[in-house]
Amino acid sequence: MIKLFKDNIKYILQSIVVLLSVLLSFYIDSIRVNNQNAKYKNELVKDLQSIIENERTQIKNIKDLQIRCRNAADELIYDITQNSYKLSDREIAEKLLLLTERGSVSFFSQSSLYEELKNTGSTRLIKSDNFRYALSNTYNNLNQRNLAVSRIIDDYFFGALARINKKIIIFSKDEKSSEGYVYSDLVPTYFNIDKNYYKSNEFLGDLNQLKSLVERYLNMLDKLDESYKLLKIYSEEELN
Repeated sequence: MIKLFKDNIKYILQSIVVLLSVLLSFYIDSIRVNNQNAKYKNELVKDLQSIIENERTQIKNIKDLQIRCRNAADELIYDITQNSYKLSDREIAEKLLLLTERGSVSFFSQSSLYEELKNTGSTRLIKSDNFRYALSNTYNNLNQRNLAVSRIIDDYFFGALARINKKIIIFSKDEKSSEGYVYSDLVPTYFNIDKNYYKSNEFLGDLNQLKSLVERYLNMLDKLDESYKLLKIYSEEELN
């Protein structure tokens, strides 16, 4: 047995060397692949950082628009509840146009990079638990809530418009904005306002609910903005 081992030791050692070479090759290739995957993941995170800035700018623009809508609702409600009726028909038309046509404008996230992180398995390579949580909270939790709230708002606004348009007729044109359609100003070109309906509890109830939904969405936008802010901070943590 010993003699057999001695006679074949050369071949045994050669076999061991070949085996170790294969294992080492697999190990080096695995490191190379992991490094490539980590580099790709980091590139996606950097691209995501640019999108985050765009998303926060969009959120700010929509918040500014929704604040204008809320203020318009406040002025209409004050005019009715205080029995002042100081607003002219044109002012009523302008404020009602702004509220009804822009109050349901929603934010929709650019989630393609997040989906790419998931679909390529790059999320498995995330080192920062904070970044992992911020990703899930932003793109799963809050954006799903955002879609649900937006749907509720759209449904109510659609129903309210159907009721209001029977009594208050307003034709309008857009004054185009470089920032896009939803940010353009609506200018009434013709309006016919039923003053009895304007003073009614039915109209006041719709105004109050429209204002409440705008305020609810402003709260949603605040949460989204804060989540994107944290996502940007933790993305830096992931890259460092």
